[in-house]
Amino acid sequence: MNVVFALGNEINRNDDSVVLSTVNEVQIEFLAQTNTPFSCPSKPVEPVLNSEPTANYQYELSLVAGVYKIYWNYTDTDVLIELHCKTNGWVGFGFSPNGGMDGSDVAIGWISNGQVNFTDRHIVGRQVLIDKNQDWKLLYFSESNGINVFKFTRKIKLCDSDDLTIEQGSPYIIFAYGDQDPSFGADISYHGMNRGGKVVSFISSPPVKDTFVPDDLEILDATISHVILPKLDTFYYCKGFEVPKEFSQKRHIYKWELILPKMNVERMHHTLIYECKRDFNISKGFQPGYCYKDENKMQNCQSIAFAWAYGGNNIDIYPRDMGYPIGGDTDYLYYIFEIHYDNPQMTLAYIESITWRYYMTRNLRPKELGIFTLGTDSSAYSIAIPPGVDRFPIKTYCFNECIKDLNEENITIVSAIPHTHLVGVEVWTKIIRKGNDIGYLFYNRNYDFNYQTSYTLNPYVNITAHDELITQCVYKTTSRDQFVFGGESTRDEMCFHFLTYYPRKPNFKVCGNVPFIDDYVALLIKLNQSGSAQVPNLGDSMETLNAAVEQTFQTIQINDFVRKTFKEFYNMTRMTGFCGEKLTGPKNQTKARNTYIEPDLCAVSNDNQNGIFQFVNMIFNWILASIAEWIKSIFY
Repeated sequence: MNVVFALGNEINRNDDSVVLSTVNEVQIEFLAQTNTPFSCPSKPVEPVLNSEPTANYQYELSLVAGVYKIYWNYTDTDVLIELHCKTNGWVGFGFSPNGGMDGSDVAIGWISNGQVNFTDRHIVGRQVLIDKNQDWKLLYFSESNGINVFKFTRKIKLCDSDDLTIEQGSPYIIFAYGDQDPSFGADISYHGMNRGGKVVSFISSPPVKDTFVPDDLEILDATISHVILPKLDTFYYCKGFEVPKEFSQKRHIYKWELILPKMNVERMHHTLIYECKRDFNISKGFQPGYCYKDENKMQNCQSIAFAWAYGGNNIDIYPRDMGYPIGGDTDYLYYIFEIHYDNPQMTLAYIESITWRYYMTRNLRPKELGIFTLGTDSSAYSIAIPPGVDRFPIKTYCFNECIKDLNEENITIVSAIPHTHLVGVEVWTKIIRKGNDIGYLFYNRNYDFNYQTSYTLNPYVNITAHDELITQCVYKTTSRDQFVFGGESTRDEMCFHFLTYYPRKPNFKVCGNVPFIDDYVALLIKLNQSGSAQVPNLGDSMETLNAAVEQTFQTIQINDFVRKTFKEFYNMTRMTGFCGEKLTGPKNQTKARNTYIEPDLCAVSNDNQNGIFQFVNMIFNWILASIAEWIKSIFY
């Protein structure tokens, strides 16, 4: 049989088709002559762990297919974990500061002759030591058909140096199991290859299971399907959609669902829905294809409405008093569906079908939602991180000029989605109110690119007209040997914080900044004068400056002076701010009058314990004194 195939390296912007560069024909013998009937190869059978949990859990995760599975729930203060492991030996599970054994907080259990041994432990080097305080509390255990079940609970934060706090975000979990129970009086044996670790969003927003369906339910789909993309490392594909003209009456979206493709889903880095300005007609000025070559998209459709990133939940249900507007007098008539397709192997890229599905009601809810985006430009000016750095912070600012128009009407932040790429390890946003640091709006100490999700704030956080916001992204480049720059590719970096809030405000959509260009020029001159880079004539236009920046980084040396210089630059540079389309500055970076220190709950607990001890001691001394006086009165 002859098979014809073709490849293309670019997209025709006019009709969304691939421009073919080569057409090939090859003869393939699909079915060889054999003496036996043809049959399709059998698919490998996925191992199954035949064991059911003892209760209903919001979360579950298979750690080893057919062998080890965990289930869990959590509250504001506690976690409840149930693990099932198919083994004749001991089982271990815990949390690690870095994915390794040293410094980990673990529980070890085994069942022998109907008797259970379950202990709270910590690991020093490779020694698995029993904690003085047993804070992991066993609730249930069983052993049946070779499957061990342990159900236990512990506090999220423990005031015990042997235990770790389970941070919100994506901490490391580790697990292991042995092939046999320890003999009487002995401890666990070496696990061999029966072990592993995984970054898991262990404490995040629980999946909403609200089954409410309004009587006037309407569903709207936005679909991209059957698109062949060029063989590039990274590609941003965009397609525009019009809000249906029959939506003359406003609806509220109360739930959205992203229906991911069956093929190449692992290459979906993120998808976004952008609102377009109300006076922009997408049908007259936008063609499907590469997003950032179209000035219409860049200038008119930059307000994010919905966001999903790899590792996040693909269904979101808003609380029953909240909804996202569409139609009627809403401030957008068109929207852009963007897909970031990650293709590091640069193979033939294909989008089978991907759909944003909106569930809507005409019964408008009291709290109308909007998205407020904080962050910086994804360019070599805003983000240039030297290699070999364990911790490299970059701050961005939302100055008060962008927020003061709130007047006395506060906004309330409901949820947060932090976003960086592969070398990002931490993201937070702080609130500065009237010059005072009042604490974190949201802090993800364990950010991981593979587990990006939306975090519902508990409690919700108010922003007032007196506030400024500081967002910090921290990067770790010890695995890189070249600079990491801001850019579109997954191998490049970004720094954003997407905040869902109410009440929705038409001009409250994007706020951030970039380093002041004069300070960046001074940085280049400093590198040139130190001999750390060869910086050509900077010229007097952005074109010549961009060329100079490119040549600078082609010749730059990698050493401690360069690392220190860039860290100082991002810590001291003045900022040019942007509030939507309005530019502000340059301004100095905001310095709060104080540094917010999170309450030490353990210190409070210890103080309370000390207070109780002092009170009891006082009563005891009073009783002793009274007895002494009584004895004195009798005998003297």
